[in-house]
Amino acid sequence: MNFKSKYLCVSLVISFLSFPAFSAESTENSATTLDEIIVTARKREESLLDISESVSAISGADIDARNIKGLDKIGLLIPNLNLAKRADGFPNVSMRGIGAFGLTQGVGFYLDDVQLFSDASSRFGDLERIEVLKGPQGILYGGSNIGGAIKFVSKRPSADEGFTGRIKYQTGQQGINDAEVSANIPLQGDWAMRVFSYTRDDDGFITNPNSDGVDNQPVNIDKYSEDGTRISIAGSLSDNLSLYASVRRNEYEGPVNTWARELGQPGSFFYPKQLDTGTNSSRNAETTAATLELNWSLDGFDITTITSQTDTESTRITDVDLTQFWYFNTTRPEEMDVLTQEIRFTSTTDSNLQWIVGGYMSDYERTMDSFLTFGPDAIGLGFVFAMPFEKIVEENTHNALFGNISYEVDQWRYDFGLRYDKWEETELNLDSETNGAVHGGKVDDTETLPRVSITRNFDNGSIAYFTTSQGYEPGGLNNGVPYTDAAGNKLLGQFGKEEALQNELGWKGTMNEGRTSLSVAYFDIEYKDRAFQVVAPNPGGPGLIEYVTNIGDSDQNGIELEVTTQATDNLVLSFAAGFVNSDFADGTILADGTDLSGVTPPATIDKSFLVAADYSTNLSNGTEMTLGAQWSFTGQGVGMPVVGALKNPSYKVLNLQAAFVTGPWDFTLTLDNAMNEDYYTDMEVFPNLSNDQATIGDTFIIGTYGVQKLFQASLSYNF
Repeated sequence: MNFKSKYLCVSLVISFLSFPAFSAESTENSATTLDEIIVTARKREESLLDISESVSAISGADIDARNIKGLDKIGLLIPNLNLAKRADGFPNVSMRGIGAFGLTQGVGFYLDDVQLFSDASSRFGDLERIEVLKGPQGILYGGSNIGGAIKFVSKRPSADEGFTGRIKYQTGQQGINDAEVSANIPLQGDWAMRVFSYTRDDDGFITNPNSDGVDNQPVNIDKYSEDGTRISIAGSLSDNLSLYASVRRNEYEGPVNTWARELGQPGSFFYPKQLDTGTNSSRNAETTAATLELNWSLDGFDITTITSQTDTESTRITDVDLTQFWYFNTTRPEEMDVLTQEIRFTSTTDSNLQWIVGGYMSDYERTMDSFLTFGPDAIGLGFVFAMPFEKIVEENTHNALFGNISYEVDQWRYDFGLRYDKWEETELNLDSETNGAVHGGKVDDTETLPRVSITRNFDNGSIAYFTTSQGYEPGGLNNGVPYTDAAGNKLLGQFGKEEALQNELGWKGTMNEGRTSLSVAYFDIEYKDRAFQVVAPNPGGPGLIEYVTNIGDSDQNGIELEVTTQATDNLVLSFAAGFVNSDFADGTILADGTDLSGVTPPATIDKSFLVAADYSTNLSNGTEMTLGAQWSFTGQGVGMPVVGALKNPSYKVLNLQAAFVTGPWDFTLTLDNAMNEDYYTDMEVFPNLSNDQATIGDTFIIGTYGVQKLFQASLSYNF
């Protein structure tokens, strides 16, 4: 974005700051106002409009009404968020142009303040809301949140709620059968338990024609089954000590991803729904997790401790060349054990001085015993070779101290936060058959992350703010990519940490006597030492090697706008928009001499919009009817890799819903992608491993499909 464009963006934000007391004339229907949205983005309950940074929220009611079962729809509802569900547990995600698909992530995922390192793609139901925190979240959330954070906030057990719940069954195209049950169960005193359980079968929409004449693979490539259960309990242990505990289990059996092998070019893509592979890519995964939260309410402050343990076992099988030509397949058994512990002290007085301080640690260990198979067509023999390529034991640790103080004087609020974060990754690579020796490595560093914010409160409840914050993404070691040092020792190749410094100027408030809420923000981010996944032919053998390397710096800036209005007592309208400009900094030159100065980095989408309408009324027979529509536009994006990337065309998605409630029964119809738009949420130019150069060329494109046109109906019984 040139200077003139930056000037126009900043001027637009300042124009909102210049009229903080604007209030439209009251209307005939002024009795109906928007509900206040309470979030925990800063680890305390507060109004969304009081937070001096960009935070978006999707309510539990909207999650149910819009049939949000996983990650695939969230990105359509939040501008400047590009999100693609990968069933391997590591979603492709970028926020405001920060993040990179593949082996690096950049945006953290959370369930009830517990970070999800191994199964962010799991289904989390019975939710109070989903919170999307934009920009670096280094102070309260630490590393791996350089681009932002996505928080799933579950409904908690409540003795006051009584015995309530819901049984829901959903069916639809693609052979979908989906059932779930949720219940709040009062126990003795103020104790209560909550149960959520689901199961789903889906035949998918991508098929394998098995053109080699041998029925060696199931026809439905992306058919999957998934089920899970979460049980939580909450209550008081004493007058000032309360407990919340939960256990969950998720199982998944299906494809690694909804890939397509695209043989067209941008502007004339084929969007094939067939994938003629020798091996259907698949993942079998099982996750068990437990969380224990204790809260002491003392004089003037609370003490909260959160302990979590998560274990995930999975096996991924990938046909890397995506053809019948059986050249390169990978099998990746993996185990990941994660332990986290957080303790924080939070002020609870009505003083002008508010504070939160705490400590955090995490330790996760990953074990992989992978192998690849290649042949027989590659070398004309009638058997297949197998060789190990990822035999590792990896351990990552984080230890941190953090704090934030907030002081209000007159109409001003001043916030200062700081985090001291020490991280370390150690890895033992046992892949001696391919690398010639057992070797290992270690990389670590210490980060000091500041955050400063100045907020101006206006009499009508609106705020204007300026916030500067910093975040980072830890560096690491590359599996199976060793190098030999001067002493002849084999070591693992390293990549360094990433850093991002963001300045944000914004305004939030309500107008029209509480019937309209509006927020606008301009951001500018300095992103240093960006790391990207590189996929290249293996110089020492068959197939490919994947590794991460630091490319260089980039600058991104843009503007975001969100407005919601209660147009009438029955109709709520919403509009949101986001614009991002991102360029590699001048002087960004790769080792091979490629000059990336001014080039747009991968995982950047230039603009995105959302228009939504929700209408509710009571029919003559007493049935409550609710109609919903969301139209989202996602602009042109840049795919992977860094050099030779293609532009992913823009796309438009329209989702529709109709719900009818009478007594305890709820009947809902949903139509996703009503315009039947074909689109990829991300894509990557990949080296061609097949010998079919005439058809495929030296490279081919892998695209990940977005939401398909899909009609579903559900019936719920509420008790």
